[in-house]
Amino acid sequence: MWVERERRCSTRHQLNVEVDVVDQFSRDLLGVLVDIHLEGLLLMGELSFRPDRLYQVALVPRTSDHQLDVIPMGIDCLWTRAMGQQDRVWAGCQIVDLAPQAGEQLARLIEDFSSDHSVPAVRVFW
Repeated sequence: MWVERERRCSTRHQLNVEVDVVDQFSRDLLGVLVDIHLEGLLLMGELSFRPDRLYQVALVPRTSDHQLDVIPMGIDCLWTRAMGQQDRVWAGCQIVDLAPQAGEQLARLIEDFSSDHSVPAVRVFW
């Protein structure tokens, strides 16, 4: 029997602006955004970033003109993978808490700064 499993069904966008992922409570830098869509994100994070944990974070675009808003959200870290550097991990996260205004800000960030290197959605069948 064929079972369809969908992964990465949303197009992931790489942005042409660097975005820090910061803990809203401690203000510690958790990582740097790699790609994003309206339901989740991939970040390159610190070794302390753990799967099966919820984080209240803010996306903080690094721009000199400070015209971009900080975007607060709650994320669930679904998985981490060690990188070649021993103190860094790749972390896949699902956005689980996003206020309507923050959702609009996120959509604008993606629309305004999405590079041509976006990764299209794929479906995996097995």
